Amino acid sequence: MSNPEASTNGHHRHVLVVSAHPDDAEFLFGATIAHLVDYGGEVSYVVCSDGANGSRDPSIPRQDLASLRCEEQRRAAETLGVRDVVFLDFPDGLLAPTSELRAAIAREIRRLKPDLVITHYPRRVLEIPIEASHPDHIAVGEATLAAVFPDASNARAHPELLAAGLAPHRVKEIWIPAYERADHYVDATGFMDKKIEAICCHTSQVGGPDPRESLSWLYGWMQRTGREPGYTYAESFQRIRL
Repeated sequence: MSNPEASTNGHHRHVLVVSAHPDDAEFLFGATIAHLVDYGGEVSYVVCSDGANGSRDPSIPRQDLASLRCEEQRRAAETLGVRDVVFLDFPDGLLAPTSELRAAIAREIRRLKPDLVITHYPRRVLEIPIEASHPDHIAVGEATLAAVFPDASNARAHPELLAAGLAPHRVKEIWIPAYERADHYVDATGFMDKKIEAICCHTSQVGGPDPRESLSWLYGWMQRTGREPGYTYAESFQRIRL
């Protein structure tokens, strides 16, 4: 059994969150992001897809939905205190850990020079709800890990980045959701209201007269996560040190 580590987070001055879709960061890491910002960290987002598949209504034009979700993501990021948001605009539902996606993420890593990168779990886990293993999540998790190492830190990887003046950068840590073998916990108790407020910015995803009511499952999940470290609510990670 792992020894769960309580989070202090004070040494993470520059943080990059790489997600597949608008709203992924808030649902998966919202309390952690608020926690990092509260400790003085500068947090930036890279959103890989355009989010244009994020509706059950086929009558909405793709570009209209993509624009709406972009606006929602900016509001949610602002709610959490995120510094800036970059949209890579790859087609929603078709993400793959290609050289093109790796290079796009590596570009932002070299530009922003984060100490910490937070991203998706890079493979399917069958013991949890299938939504967590969305193919786009898996693709972004794998592409981000490859972008961190070797792409962002190797001057010979993606030479166009060096030609553009983007020098190699070595990330210190990566955090991925602890669908298996958690070894790092963030106390979310004081940041639940901020997380829920940010999620509710995504009205296309959590609409209705009382969107908070539809998020009761989230409280249960985060309560269960908090039992091991002794927190009321928690978000858990596997921590990769480079």
